[in-house]
Amino acid sequence: MDPETSLSEDDLRGIVWQVWTAYLHCTPEVEGSPEPMPDTADVTASVGVAGAWNGLAVIRCGLPAAGQMAGAMLDIDPVGANADDCADALGELVNILAGNVKSLLPKPSHLSLPQVVVGRAKVVWPGTTSLHTLRVTRNDEPAVLTILRGEDRR
Repeated sequence: MDPETSLSEDDLRGIVWQVWTAYLHCTPEVEGSPEPMPDTADVTASVGVAGAWNGLAVIRCGLPAAGQMAGAMLDIDPVGANADDCADALGELVNILAGNVKSLLPKPSHLSLPQVVVGRAKVVWPGTTSLHTLRVTRNDEPAVLTILRGEDRR
């Protein structure tokens, strides 16, 4: 556990379970992901946290997983989910996750608007380190959820 937060991996697993069951209507398989976060993914969605604690919540996944999430959240055929549907769904999903994470962080902390990149791109966050990384699988399609902590610039 990060000594400056009360966010444990178990807390994050609980948040993922609640969000996936409530918004994606499924019971996800959640496992710790010891391998580093990939530099590229088909869809990358993030929300920044700033204030007493600085960092990001990031979801990365392939288009099949993004389509499934968009289908569940938007009540559409996952196969027919387009790039805008995937961006909307993952942006909202990471925003919900970040809001739940924020509730366990030091106060005051504020959330940024979601940022979503659709398409293979190398997205990096300089000045951050991984605090927790989980692999979340729904219908055999994985997504990687990472909480990144920003460097203390004081």
